[in-house]
Amino acid sequence: MLRYSPTSSLQYLPSLLQLMIPPMRFRIQLSVVSCLYAFCLSVLGAPPLEELEQAAFENASRAAQDSVVQVETFGGAELVNRQFAAAGPSTGSIVSSDGWIITSSFPFRNQPASINVILANGERKPAKLVARDYSRELALLKIEVDTPLTPLLASDRKGWQIGQWALALGKTFGPEQASCSVGILSAMGRVWNKAIQTDAKVSPQNYGGPLIDLNGRAMGILTPINPGIVSEGEVEQWYDSGIGFAIPFQDILDRLPRLQAGEDIYSGRIGFRWKGNDEYSEAVVLQGITPGSPAAKAGIETGDKILAGGSTPDQLTAIRNHSDLKHILGPVDAGSTIVLEIERSAERRQLQCELVRELPIYREPFLGVLIDPTADPKTPVIRGIIPESPAMKAGLQVGEIIESIDKQVINQERPLDVRLGNLNYRDSVPVVLKKPDGTTREVSLALSDHPENDLEWDYRLEASEVKVVDPKEAQAAVGTIQLPLSDVQNKAFAIVPSTYTQTVPHGLLIIYADAGEQNQTQWSQAWEAFAREHRWIIAVAQSANEKGWSFEETEIGPRIQNWITRTYSIDRRRIAVGGIQAGSLLAYITAAQVPELYRGVWMSNPKIQARVRVLPCEPFKATHYFINGDEKGIDPFVERLRQNGYSVQRSSSDLDTEKLIESPLLPPVQRWLRLLEAY
Repeated sequence: MLRYSPTSSLQYLPSLLQLMIPPMRFRIQLSVVSCLYAFCLSVLGAPPLEELEQAAFENASRAAQDSVVQVETFGGAELVNRQFAAAGPSTGSIVSSDGWIITSSFPFRNQPASINVILANGERKPAKLVARDYSRELALLKIEVDTPLTPLLASDRKGWQIGQWALALGKTFGPEQASCSVGILSAMGRVWNKAIQTDAKVSPQNYGGPLIDLNGRAMGILTPINPGIVSEGEVEQWYDSGIGFAIPFQDILDRLPRLQAGEDIYSGRIGFRWKGNDEYSEAVVLQGITPGSPAAKAGIETGDKILAGGSTPDQLTAIRNHSDLKHILGPVDAGSTIVLEIERSAERRQLQCELVRELPIYREPFLGVLIDPTADPKTPVIRGIIPESPAMKAGLQVGEIIESIDKQVINQERPLDVRLGNLNYRDSVPVVLKKPDGTTREVSLALSDHPENDLEWDYRLEASEVKVVDPKEAQAAVGTIQLPLSDVQNKAFAIVPSTYTQTVPHGLLIIYADAGEQNQTQWSQAWEAFAREHRWIIAVAQSANEKGWSFEETEIGPRIQNWITRTYSIDRRRIAVGGIQAGSLLAYITAAQVPELYRGVWMSNPKIQARVRVLPCEPFKATHYFINGDEKGIDPFVERLRQNGYSVQRSSSDLDTEKLIESPLLPPVQRWLRLLEAY
């Protein structure tokens, strides 16, 4: 029982009365509150604030008490996907009188052998897991009942106000009496419009229980949903963060028939990407469309600007920035439709998309041509054809200009890589070519995915006139140069070919070398000829500790990349990162953090653990891999990469860094690097 203290509570009476009024469903003017305040002072001597507060909380908790149950699971693992699953009882909420119970999916990460529900009267009932809402981290249970249960009543969200009282109930400690933590409704529309937020204590003890108002009506069901993740299966526990989340109860009731029918619910995916990174200030202009996705089927195109969205054409909400779009897409489930209003060439149109659970696996389409790097992006000139490629099979010729592909003109806004990146690699597309004499022709070209075998293609396809530049006349330092890394203990050097000129973009390969001091002379001798003939800059980073790399050193690669791209002319399609033995995982992490920047990853003799995460391939984030070595775990990792749409060249050879110059592995790696330039 809370103890009354007139000194501490006196000054808060007006605020308290105002807080307690909204559940009574009417407003009292400030003058009335003042009268009550004066009455308590004159008649009672001091206001019983704590007693009023406690009575309100007890009444609300009592009203919902019988609608909250305890849930026991047996036979589930305690640790699933590096996240703790509930080892003891958890909480559930009754949603219908005939035995339907909603709870958090927290205890069901690994399918338990049995589930029991303990009612408020102590009666134990076996339960069946019927369906899950993976988007909201909820699960629906069913028990057989002899007498009707008392379901929760829904709180009317129209009357919700930020700052009103909110109580979190749970029955982990016993089925008879619910534990209660008190807070406020601190935010709405969280987790991209899927949840409400409270500062009431929320933890595994009350996941699955209700967040109620002072009338005892359910505002939402408590869940460990992550505030920064929209997609399913990526939830962290936030119960130590000071905030908690609940799925609005009415949203659950709206989806209850689907769950009762045994249908699992997933987040809906649309299949497009937008330009820019600032989600609050930039308009939504689309950069890419996943082939075969709902966006592609609806006719949405790269370059479209999204202006509004909603469930029906007459219920559209303006979309001013990326955040607005996320809030509209966030609560849409797979199988549901959304209407988008877009702007294309100053014309507005409405398009309807049915969102899906999973997008088609994306693989980057392969044309098989090399483009003159000095040519205008609007007129890509073919300067090389890859053997056995779709381009060679279709009869494309060196010197021809690609004017359009799949009936889409190549221009400054939509260059060849953008047009090609949004195509389905399984399709045949018309390609219009302009010959050197000015005439045009059209061919049908069957695209493919990128080759995964080592191609012994003619160097002369890529070779250009080589002119050695006097270092004194060079526009930037050439040869083997030391790289500035500022305040870290790591050292790094770069091999810049003597033929370097600012007018011709070069490729950039950043290598996390094996642990320890590196022989710069040996590295230069191994890579200098390749760098000169094929316009590459090779940067080698050394670990700070001769025993190995640390995860904190993943910043070294981006530091090198930033400095070199500011100093030298770099071809954005030929930026790759590599790692040898201990450095391999750092190379993978570096590219995974910015997949749109690093086109290739070379991993030599890596030690890969099964928990290393692989995200699905996406347009303009289609990193290519060369992986060599015979370490345990490489082949399963390669298989996961391929299943997620990535192109991987695999070699069982090891790289002997002490005999780098003689290594038979380097030529295949170098040929793979050259393929990164190909469209």
